[in-house]
Amino acid sequence: MGAGGFAMLVDLTIAITCFALFTGPLLLGVVDRHGSPAAQAAFGALAAAPLILRRRRPVAVLCVITAVSVAAMLLRVQFTPFVSDAGLVFPIAVYTVADRCARRVSAVVTAGAVLAVSLGGAVAFSLHPEIEQDAVHLLLAVPAWIIGDATRSRRKFQARVREQERLSALERQRRLRAEDHLRLSREVHDVVSHGLSMIVVRAGIGRVVFDEQPEEARRALATIETAGRSALSDLRGLLREIRKTAPGDAAAAPGLADLTALAAQISDDGVVSVRVVEDGPPRSYPPAVELSGYRIVQEAVTNVVKHAPGAAVTVRLTHRPDHLLLTVSDDGGHGAPADPVGAGLGLAGIGERVELLGGDVVAGPDPDGGFTVRARLPVRVTDAAGAP
Repeated sequence: MGAGGFAMLVDLTIAITCFALFTGPLLLGVVDRHGSPAAQAAFGALAAAPLILRRRRPVAVLCVITAVSVAAMLLRVQFTPFVSDAGLVFPIAVYTVADRCARRVSAVVTAGAVLAVSLGGAVAFSLHPEIEQDAVHLLLAVPAWIIGDATRSRRKFQARVREQERLSALERQRRLRAEDHLRLSREVHDVVSHGLSMIVVRAGIGRVVFDEQPEEARRALATIETAGRSALSDLRGLLREIRKTAPGDAAAAPGLADLTALAAQISDDGVVSVRVVEDGPPRSYPPAVELSGYRIVQEAVTNVVKHAPGAAVTVRLTHRPDHLLLTVSDDGGHGAPADPVGAGLGLAGIGERVELLGGDVVAGPDPDGGFTVRARLPVRVTDAAGAP
């Protein structure tokens, strides 16, 4: 049984119960009231039966129950044991109107129903003074309307909360997708920028020395091949991550321990010389710090390759209890800068990586003609304590 069928069954039960509790005693002779049993049964059924449709047609149901009550008063028929045929039928209808309709509509409809019943009672009393009448419908309608309106307001508030939660969840998903896209684009930039910078620089050297120094030209071509293969391998790993089709085959993300190999590879290419030094005992860091630290150094060294060929580069890792300090400095080099590759996003990408980790970065020229990039990556105490 669906929700609609269950609700209909509940309302049918309410209608039958109201008829049995308030009209049944009259039909059984337990209580003696005005009117024939047939008339009492007819008016009792006419008053209770509309409750079956109270959820679908709340205003119409209240109007029908009001009309039945007024008609019974005028025809000198009492279908409940109480004065003015008081019972649960009328307040249930009022409650449903307040629960299902807008506040202004429910207030107007309820006021009209109470006024109609009150006027009908006054006219009936003047016609049949032996039958008592009172304002019980007003006393029943007020709390019924208040409870119904409060129920509607609460349900509306809960609906707004659920909608807000849904929108917040969508916004979180959108933000996570945007952050993921930004992270992947940054990874692609770092991989491609480093590889292409090495290729462009070595291609320029090879072109210049091709006739006079064929061995150096061949070495440049070998460097280009190595850089191209490395960049292609890294790109394939990123593409596998984007597609999520073979996560088990994705290459492990590089970390700080790979900086020595990176320095050796770049130094072997002959464009710049790189050495890595460490202050303090080395330790493991959270994956985000490991990867960002590697990419920051890679991008900083790539900038040296592009703008200061022949430079000597020092990469210093300073380990502290609450942060990792990365310093990449060069002596300015002695060669002509290569044509710029990319859109000058290197330092911006470094700044974004550092900002995501809550750190800070300073980059600028040195008095001796070199250039220094200094990035501080904070490490939470819990992370530092949990790292081996």
